[in-house]
Amino acid sequence: MIRMSVLTTAVLALAAQPLAARDPLEAVVDTRDADRFAALFIASDGQPTEEELEEEYLSAAGDGLALMRATRFVTAAALSAAIAQKPAIYSDAIERCLPLIKGADRDLQAIYLALSGLFPGRSLPRVEVVIGAGTVAGIASQGVQVIGLETLCVGSRTDGELREALRYFFAHETIHSFQPPLDASTLGADPLLSLALHEGIADMVATIILGRVPDTERHAWASARREVLMTRFHRDRQILKDSASRGETLATMSLEARDALRRWHFNHGNVPEDWHSDLGYWIGRQIASAYVDQAADRREAIYNLVRGMEPIQVLEASGLSDVRSAGAM
Repeated sequence: MIRMSVLTTAVLALAAQPLAARDPLEAVVDTRDADRFAALFIASDGQPTEEELEEEYLSAAGDGLALMRATRFVTAAALSAAIAQKPAIYSDAIERCLPLIKGADRDLQAIYLALSGLFPGRSLPRVEVVIGAGTVAGIASQGVQVIGLETLCVGSRTDGELREALRYFFAHETIHSFQPPLDASTLGADPLLSLALHEGIADMVATIILGRVPDTERHAWASARREVLMTRFHRDRQILKDSASRGETLATMSLEARDALRRWHFNHGNVPEDWHSDLGYWIGRQIASAYVDQAADRREAIYNLVRGMEPIQVLEASGLSDVRSAGAM
């Protein structure tokens, strides 16, 4: 088989990427990277080599796959190991979920119509579907949001669950593409609050767009324990503020600080029986929603949150900086 050079393939792939949608009704779900992975997976009987993954899939990455690779699995070796460990997940993503996601353009357009009404004039990001190493279902940067199909698929047992998950990510990840970037270097002096608001603001807007809370089970569990959670959150905030003041990073922070962070984030499917995963999203949404509810102009308040505000300013204006007030809501 004659193959184009890696450079030629990459240039052509990037040149073919659709622009961010000017009109919500023009938005499409781009599955080309996922399609290339599927073709390779099938041709190799579910056992693609590292070399094949690099040459046939990763080297021709569009912006979305490049972002996923840079932030989540980095190497062809890591992707190959993930496939070898759980090949059935990849088979299911290709056979069941990829055909379904190809029919999601109308849902994306509906979400984008709502978002364009809330944020007029904002360029809507491209949506690219990729296959990764089972690390994340959705990420975003300016101009592009990325769906990690294998991760989204394994968490969606039915066609209906997959559709609802997609609708959520279309809304949530678009807001991340609008927000200022947040990473270990920009978490600031109050890292737990910064991270909770980053995710919570995106979830708050998704709630408005979808007309429902993103995770009904988590919402019910957390709402019944509101004051306890707020008390624990503020305590863990202080632990992480102290860690940040000492100049500690995610790699060098103490076990106490790491536990405080993982009580709220980066713990999906790995929590004690008396706790719930991803509670930082819920806490952040409570704070963001309370901030908007107290504003004279709710639309302007939402816009300001997404554009970026000092986290402590948002918390204090929300009325939830005092645990007793938080419990009374």
